Amino acid sequence: MTNKGIEQSLIEVRQRMGRAAALSHRDPKSIRLLAVSKTQPISAMEEAYRFGQRRFAENRVQEWLEKAPSLKNDCEWHLVGRLQTNKVKYLDHSVAMIHSLDRFSLLETLNARGEQCGIIWTTLVQVNIAQDPAKAGLTPEEVPDFLRIIGNYSQVKVKGLMTIGALEASSVETRGFFRQLRVLRDTLQAQKWSGVDLSELSMGMSDDFEMAIEEGATLVRVGRDIFGNRG
Repeated sequence: MTNKGIEQSLIEVRQRMGRAAALSHRDPKSIRLLAVSKTQPISAMEEAYRFGQRRFAENRVQEWLEKAPSLKNDCEWHLVGRLQTNKVKYLDHSVAMIHSLDRFSLLETLNARGEQCGIIWTTLVQVNIAQDPAKAGLTPEEVPDFLRIIGNYSQVKVKGLMTIGALEASSVETRGFFRQLRVLRDTLQAQKWSGVDLSELSMGMSDDFEMAIEEGATLVRVGRDIFGNRG
């Protein structure tokens, strides 16, 4: 994608976000755009930065390690892919949020790394709301028990929930999944668990971020509609 293409794409994505926020009577400032830079060259990210994008997301720790030093320190980095426990040792304070906390072993490993480095990780619990066997994440039924134990791990804080829509789902089904995640979050917010504040909902990508916003997303993860097809 050309420089002009990335600029225009960012403008259009932000406009679409604004329209979706208006339709759902939400403040556009309450919704943040993550530019998912998976497999994209650093030059494309630098162009997005030039045109005002400051929040970036990577699926793989290795790509984050390669790319993060190339952009300025005012960038905010999110990890949105499944996080392997053996990669946690590479993480540092420049990771703003981990979207894929999905199992006890990862919680333990993050806590140990946090104790080692003096870092408190901001995380989202990944929920397989669509119950798609190809996707990671806790089932909705597993989430309450998982949140109850977060307080035992001082270096990990949960700020909300994340989901990935089912690959073969219709738009009606996808909207339903987003709504189910919001309802689950709203139900769980009534509980008071140490280390847990469910203010964030990370859901929606290039094909469906507008629906996600209409259903309550606070973070949308957009790659192709900003950068074009993956390299």
